[in-house]
Amino acid sequence: MEKCFCTIITRSHLGWALALCDSLRQWDASLHFVILVTDVDGGSSLDAGGRAGVEFRLLGDMKDTELGAAICARYAEQSDELRWSLKPVLMLQLLKRYQKVMYGDCDLHFFSDPSWLWEALDRSTVLLSPHWRSATATVDRPNFDLLYVGGLYNGGFVAASRGGEPALQGWGTNCLEVCIKDFTQGQYVDQTHLNLLPVYFDGVLVLKHRGCNVANWNMVECARTKASTGDVLINGTFPIVFIHFTRSMIDGIVSGVDGLLRPHLEVLRDRLLTAGFPKDVIAESEQRLAEKNKEPDTSVRGRLGRAMKRVTGGK
Repeated sequence: MEKCFCTIITRSHLGWALALCDSLRQWDASLHFVILVTDVDGGSSLDAGGRAGVEFRLLGDMKDTELGAAICARYAEQSDELRWSLKPVLMLQLLKRYQKVMYGDCDLHFFSDPSWLWEALDRSTVLLSPHWRSATATVDRPNFDLLYVGGLYNGGFVAASRGGEPALQGWGTNCLEVCIKDFTQGQYVDQTHLNLLPVYFDGVLVLKHRGCNVANWNMVECARTKASTGDVLINGTFPIVFIHFTRSMIDGIVSGVDGLLRPHLEVLRDRLLTAGFPKDVIAESEQRLAEKNKEPDTSVRGRLGRAMKRVTGGK
């Protein structure tokens, strides 16, 4: 088979995964979609809501290779590290069956045809998506500094074709050894390991389309502009391909800081509700922002925590 898209979730985020699937199937109704659920023992309780071509995989399915079994054992008590480290394992497994595989965090949402991304895998082994944090220290120093310690590329989207297995194996092996948040060591979970792939492996393509992975951390380098047609473009040129809706991204849109993307957030909200996610993410954000405005945490720890969530995307 030619291609599939995959994501990794805990059961609580099934609605997010299905909404992501629906956003992709606007352009490819038959796209095979694989969901790895890491906190469910049996698959019978998982329901794709009648969507054909949605396949569930469980943690036990990841133990069929030495790398997968080792990651599952090492991070058995660390839910986040487990999910992050299993990305290359899942992709490697799927490349045995498909020619091309895309991984995306469940909080991605697509707004224009991604067929050109699949085509890019005809001439590359791996696709990486830059964070596009500020490249100028005097403009946005926190995001500039994070380029050096939080990763040049975002771990929320990685794609590979056959031939990319060595890069994925290298990524996974490093995740097994080191999957920590420690800026003093330049380590940020699975993400900083991606810095190595274009250097040590052939065929790795860095995406230069700034409409990919639109997020709150790239507002400087990926300015939102409104065209005469009413469409929102990035830097007046790039159509939005997909947005990374972290909690801090949603709060930025709802607060008006990133207000041009409000219609996109409303599309996400409606799809989430249709997919069975029980919360209105806009109403939830409004409540969260109102509570913050009532009792701001002015401590050093509180201010630092808010700053880090803004620049890292809330991971």
